[in-house]
Amino acid sequence: MKLNLITAFLIGIVVSVVAIADTLTLKDNHPETYEVVKGDTLWDISAHFLNSPWLWPRLWQKNSQIKNPDLIYPGDILTLIWVDGEPQLSRKILKKLSPTPRLQEKQAAIPTIPLASISSFLSRDHIIDPALLTGAPRLLGDGKATPRFFEGDIFYGQGQYDKGKLYGVYRLGEDYIDSVSKEFLGKQLIFIGLSEVSKNPNVSGTEQVTPHDFISSSREARQGDLILPIPEYETLPAYFLPQSVPKTMQGQIIAALNNSKAAGKWDIVVINKGQRDNVQIGSMFSILRSGPGILINKNSVVYQKYASKLDQIGSPDIKIPAERIGELLVFRVYDKVSIAMIMRSTEVIAPNYKIQGLAF
Repeated sequence: MKLNLITAFLIGIVVSVVAIADTLTLKDNHPETYEVVKGDTLWDISAHFLNSPWLWPRLWQKNSQIKNPDLIYPGDILTLIWVDGEPQLSRKILKKLSPTPRLQEKQAAIPTIPLASISSFLSRDHIIDPALLTGAPRLLGDGKATPRFFEGDIFYGQGQYDKGKLYGVYRLGEDYIDSVSKEFLGKQLIFIGLSEVSKNPNVSGTEQVTPHDFISSSREARQGDLILPIPEYETLPAYFLPQSVPKTMQGQIIAALNNSKAAGKWDIVVINKGQRDNVQIGSMFSILRSGPGILINKNSVVYQKYASKLDQIGSPDIKIPAERIGELLVFRVYDKVSIAMIMRSTEVIAPNYKIQGLAF
């Protein structure tokens, strides 16, 4: 029952889709055509045309040639046209002459964001309530008292396991704490590698232990690591639909994943907003850098010198508001936190930077 609860928690959340309504604004220096190249994302392509690239679905939603934006490929020529008073992209398939026309062979479709950057955080690394792991089976070691295990090794796991099923080896990582309320938000569950019941005829188990083949690893496993059933690998959606979030929703970046002290474009961060705050997959947030606080107060020399003019403002204190320096997109949602990708940043982003809902 415990393993079933953990498995249910680890399975991903379905992407929800909502309509996006806002006015499209083209960049002053936007191109009239664009040839899609390998490595492009829908976000990158939209950024060539729009001041607000998160409105990318509007660029082709009315165009019958591009009904599915996940079916845009390297080599396609995108041409800017106007439909019902709004800019749209029309696709023309690239042709080659050699010596007669033939369609260029298709490569992988263009995703919204770099899927390789988030794949491990969708199906492997997680944030979890450690109470769910009470009594979960552990890696016990081997008959030689080996302290560390790598791909190709055999180790014993506590309890019984199903043959032919994949299991994940995990380790608990850092605690996530809200820096303002000091509330405990969850604990990082770090993916170590994959194992399965050993097929080696020279090892056998008992009712208390089962031998495992360590079939792949991203880092070394250790005695005491968790062994949990891993969900079937999810097929990543080709695109994540941006979701508008009210500006009244405010929070913070509480951590940059991979133990990074700073982050930039395409990096992954944890925010202190989750399901309980109605955050969804695709929710968009602005990243804010707080101003330096009060610049002038009534006790300062500057205020005394310009008191008469400053009093006309109606307040003796002058503050600099927070400055928007980027945007992030949520791609995994938990109860109290979410994992997001930084889509744009004009400077290095650090934990405790504020975020605010991006309404559009």
